[in-house]
Amino acid sequence: MPETTEGLPVPDLEPRPITLEEYHACTVEHLELLDGYLCDGPPPSQRRRELLQLLLANAGLLEAVRLAPQERWRDVLRRVYGSAPG
Repeated sequence: MPETTEGLPVPDLEPRPITLEEYHACTVEHLELLDGYLCDGPPPSQRRRELLQLLLANAGLLEAVRLAPQERWRDVLRRVYGSAPG
């Protein structure tokens, strides 16, 4: 069984298939745009976070990091964890 946190898939470096249970737990019936945000308005949004977690597990983190410049990832790591590697 795939690794999960609180019933949500844990993204790994490589993409992995998601289960039907994960799909139902993490997706909304109708994807809506509210005030410029998917699912349910401005942050924080638990529903949007769950959908993102599902997509990251399905696409893999290696693919996800290609979506933004390296310096942005380093900045995020510093903000979240206090320092960035390298």
